[in-house]
Amino acid sequence: MDSFTYMKIQILMSTYNGSRYIRTQLESIVAQNIENKELLIRDDGSTDDTVSIIEEYQRRYPWIRYYKEKNIGVQKSFFDLLKQADTSADYIAFADQDDEWLPDKLKRAIEILEGREQQIPLLYCSNKIITDENLQPMHITVTSQVKKTSFGNALVQNICTGCTAVINRSMVQILQENIPQNIDKVIMHDWWLYLTAACFGKVYYDQNPYIRYRQHGSNTLGAMVSQRKLLGYRMKQLFQPRGEIYRQNEEFLVTYKWKLKERRYLEEYYLLTQILRTEKRIYDRIKVAFNKKYFRQKCEDDIIFRGILIIGKL
Repeated sequence: MDSFTYMKIQILMSTYNGSRYIRTQLESIVAQNIENKELLIRDDGSTDDTVSIIEEYQRRYPWIRYYKEKNIGVQKSFFDLLKQADTSADYIAFADQDDEWLPDKLKRAIEILEGREQQIPLLYCSNKIITDENLQPMHITVTSQVKKTSFGNALVQNICTGCTAVINRSMVQILQENIPQNIDKVIMHDWWLYLTAACFGKVYYDQNPYIRYRQHGSNTLGAMVSQRKLLGYRMKQLFQPRGEIYRQNEEFLVTYKWKLKERRYLEEYYLLTQILRTEKRIYDRIKVAFNKKYFRQKCEDDIIFRGILIIGKL
């Protein structure tokens, strides 16, 4: 037997009116080539057949558990799941309700994280195969590109798609002990994962995809699959009130200020407080705009980020 036989991995899934696609996702989780796995589902107040489908699978697979709560939205639902996460598990993974995992998705993540320094928070995330609602690969003209991960990148961009994320026990512990007080300020739970791991631990991004990421009309957040769609999104954002990144970074500072004051995190503390000062001071905007420690992954996105920063639209 290999070491995977003895490892426990818990999968956290939030569901909401997902009856149309959830069977495919559940079947792909069942098919994962990890022996000791557990699926914990929080239903966010579904009004369709989602819960009855979950109960059907629960009867067949006793390692599937669920609880039903009132509707609070996807990011609060995932933070609630984090509170319930099993701290004895070696790894925790996150799942959406409407994708399809390839059979070795979890095993690949564990292979990358095993042997790393488990005493610090670790985050694995990966690329994805973007598909239409029938799980047929889409023609993508906007390429995914991750050159490197860092806290400076995490402050201004998220490279972690939550349904690809796997974290270790140390990461679970720091997240459970520091649930943000104002979750509404968190843009998405996966961005919070990236911020936390990039600040206090390590992030491993896998360019290989192990998930069919379904795009359909009910997606909470979708992928930018074309240059036209991406340009339209950027133009729309320029003419709307901004500040979400500032609010999220403020909440990160409030949540982790006690830890950021430790000597080993002084650089991260400086990067965080410096970018927060740019909201009100043009001098600091210019200073940060020329600081290469803050960056977005693609060259064109990086240029746009610095322009948005200068005009105070971050």
